[in-house]
Order: sequence, then structure tokens, then C-alpha cells
Amino acid sequence: MKKRIISVLLAAVTASVMLVGCGNDGTGKTDSSSIGNTADTGEAGQNVDSADNKAPNDHTITMMCWYDESSMDSVIDEINRQLDGEYVVEYTYIGVSDYNNVLSTQLASGEGPDIIADGANFPARIKAGNVEDITDTGLTDGFSKDGLALCSIDGKVYGVPCYGWFAGVFYNTELFEQAGITQVPETFDEFLEVCEKLSDNGIAPLSLGLADGDNGLHAFAGFMESNFYGATQEGAGFDYDFAMGDASMDGTMNPYMENWIKMVENGYITPDMVGISGEQAKEVFMTGKAAIYFTGPWEYNNFKEAGLSFGVMPFPGVGKESNYLIGGPAASWGINVNSDQKEGAMKVMEALASVEVQQAFINENAGGSTYREGVNTGLPEEYQNITDAMEAGRIACCWDRWSVNMPSQSLIDEINSQVQGLVAGDLDVSSFLQTLDSKADSIRYE
Repeated sequence: MKKRIISVLLAAVTASVMLVGCGNDGTGKTDSSSIGNTADTGEAGQNVDSADNKAPNDHTITMMCWYDESSMDSVIDEINRQLDGEYVVEYTYIGVSDYNNVLSTQLASGEGPDIIADGANFPARIKAGNVEDITDTGLTDGFSKDGLALCSIDGKVYGVPCYGWFAGVFYNTELFEQAGITQVPETFDEFLEVCEKLSDNGIAPLSLGLADGDNGLHAFAGFMESNFYGATQEGAGFDYDFAMGDASMDGTMNPYMENWIKMVENGYITPDMVGISGEQAKEVFMTGKAAIYFTGPWEYNNFKEAGLSFGVMPFPGVGKESNYLIGGPAASWGINVNSDQKEGAMKVMEALASVEVQQAFINENAGGSTYREGVNTGLPEEYQNITDAMEAGRIACCWDRWSVNMPSQSLIDEINSQVQGLVAGDLDVSSFLQTLDSKADSIRYE
């Protein structure tokens, strides 16, 4: 069987929970949680049989990721073509909001997929001893240093990336025209003016799903990248100091968050979004009921198939030259140290590192970048407004920088949770930032 789709139900884990034993929306994306520490990750139960029940001589190699099956079909087909029947990949999709809990629970029990996928928290998997060292295998030949950043520690390499992801501001060109907007905003103040003009014309400016997924994270990180991290001298080195415990968000980022929260105060981000899922918010945008949605290339084909007329812009900040997309290496893939199919897993890794499979990832993620020599990329016409940012390398995200000294997914989860309180009016800016500081204090490696 090439793939299985698993419905994940979150529940308290007990000794009787049967773990899924087969192989991160951005979000997040994405990513995973603490290293060998199940305090934040031990709440996932599943309603399916464990794939670890396969026969000892079964040549099925299991993979698991948050990429939905439609975006992985051609990738798995190419891997299986290269395996030529010697092994067969079984792929399992887990939704991004549940992925971290599922994988962390499996790994904490010495189980999990043969091939581990993770994002910004891949360094945490390495530190926990979950992933095989592939330094001297030649698998990473042809990959850039930037692409291997999340799967390399202390000069050793433990995985390969699939492609470079980004998230930006997708907007409905027809709704912009209806509101008389003829130019995309290049500053945050201009962005607020665009939202006001849309609202004045009876058009909902933004569609966000804050109940799950990464919409809240993208809204926070994207605007902070363009207004603070990439736009100020103070922001340039802040995240390293923050990760090491030498700087705090509260007392530093307050004025930038006070500016951010104008989107809430002006009614563009609304309290009802706290109860809306990412899928619901996407549907609102796809059906032309809101003008702006924060997402990335993984939705490009969906928007095209829906007949949506859209464009993409960076997150507006201080000015055009400091406007960023958020992004970096997407999922990295490595071999589970507990796999009983090491030979087959290595052959799957060889396929994942090949130009053909890397090309398949790019083909499924229009506008994504590659870290592999020999892979062809190209920007669709809808991406013309982000060409400058991409060519200038203005693609970054704070949680990749945090991962030097913390399992950043734990802080990502905290942001997604606390943004709800910020939007609902239960938290002010200082309380929001203090909560993130407290979480960071509790999860740093040293």
C-alpha cells in the first residue's frame, strides 16, 4: 500500500494507547517538539493499527509527514520507481496540528516510522538520538550548506531537505480591483490602509484560522520579520541572544507588537477567528469572501484549480527593501535509529536525495526553492511581487534561529496558543510576550 491517511484524535496518553508505528502548514511546517521530553508531546492517541506490526521480512519502508497525500503522490511514485520493487514505501499523512504529538509519542516509546520527517525541530530529534548519522554516506553531495542547516550538528549530517518553503501574503486580485486598490502595499502602514479600503467597500480584509494550524504563527512571524528582525539593528542579532537566554521578548519587541495589534484594534483580525480552523479560513479566501490569506506554495495548485485570481507579496514592513517572506528548509528526512529496515531506509534516503525526487517536490510546490544542484525551479506569474525578496534572500523565520538552543516547535505551539488570547482580548502585548519568555525559559537546552 503506497499511502495511508490517518485520522488522529488527541487524548491523554495511557499505557494502553496503541502508537502509530509508520512513517510538519506550513504550518510548521512544520516541525516537532521537545527532545526526548514528552511533557509537551505526550497527548496523541490514534484510531488505527500500528504499522510496526509488519512482518520481520516485510520490505515495506514507512514514512510519515504533514504533507497531504495529493502533494506527495508524485514524490512517492518516483521513490517507488527508483526502488524498483526491492522495497515499497508506505506513506502516512498526519495533519500538521497533530503531527508533533504523534511523532514525539512514537519516538519516546522507541518506535516510529522508518524515515523521520521534521522541520525546524529536526535539530531536537538529532540531540535526542532519534536520527542516524549519514555524514560519510555521500547522500548530501550536491546540497547547499543552507539546505542542510537544520539537519547538521557539530560537523555531522543526519538528513536531507526536500525543498525551500516560504509563506507570504496571498491576495485576491479581483477583490483588490473592486476596492480600487491598484498597487500592493510596501509598508505596514500602507497595508493597514489597504485593509481599511477593503473594509470600507464591504470586503473582509483578512481570513485567518486561529483554532489550529499556523495562521497565527505566520501572522506574528511574518510581520515581525519585516518590521523588527530584518528591519532594525536591534532585531538583527536578537534571536541568538534570545535562544541563549540573554535577551527577552518583553521589553524589546513591545513597540513592534503594539503596531502589529492595530490589525486587531481596527477589526481586520477579529475575535471570531479564534474559533475558525485553517481549512475554514482557506475556504473563505478561495471562495472570494476575504481578500488576504497568509500561506505558501503548498496551496498554489489548490488556488489555481479553484479558479482564483491571486497574487503574492512579502509581509509589508518598514519598506520594500526590508520586506520579508518567512521560510527556510521545509521538511528534512532522516533514518529512525529504531528502524528494523535500515538497508531499505537507506535506499529510500538515496531516492529522497536524488535530483528526480527533489524535482518532484518542487513540481508539487510551485514557487518553492531548491537546495539541490540540478533541480529546475521557476516562479509562476502570480509571484512577480516577491521576486525581489527571493533574489535578495529575504526569506527567513525566527524559529529556525531559535533551534540553536531550544526545541523551537514547543515555542511555536505556544505562539499559536497565545495569539488566540491576544486576538480575543484576554492578553495585552506585554502579557503575550512575557508568556513566550516564560516558555522559552523552560525549554532551553542549556
